[in-house]
Amino acid sequence: MTSMQYINTTCGKQFDLDSTEKIIEKSNSLFSYNIHKLKSGEYIIAEKFFANPYNNRYILLNDEQIEALKDS
Repeated sequence: MTSMQYINTTCGKQFDLDSTEKIIEKSNSLFSYNIHKLKSGEYIIAEKFFANPYNNRYILLNDEQIEALKDS
C-alpha cells in the first residue's frame, strides 16, 4: 500500500508530496520549512505551521527563484 499526501501549491497545481525527494529539512517548535524536489526537476517549498495547519503553504519555485536560492 502506498502513501499519498496530495498538496496544492500557492499557484494551484496539485502534487503528491510523498513522491518527492526531500532536499532540505529545517524545523523548530513552531514550524517546519522543507524543500522537496519533484521528479520533473521542479522544487516545492513546504511551510508547515504546527499551531495552525490552515496556514500551511506549498510554493512551487520557478527557475529564477531556484537560482536565487543557490546564490544565497
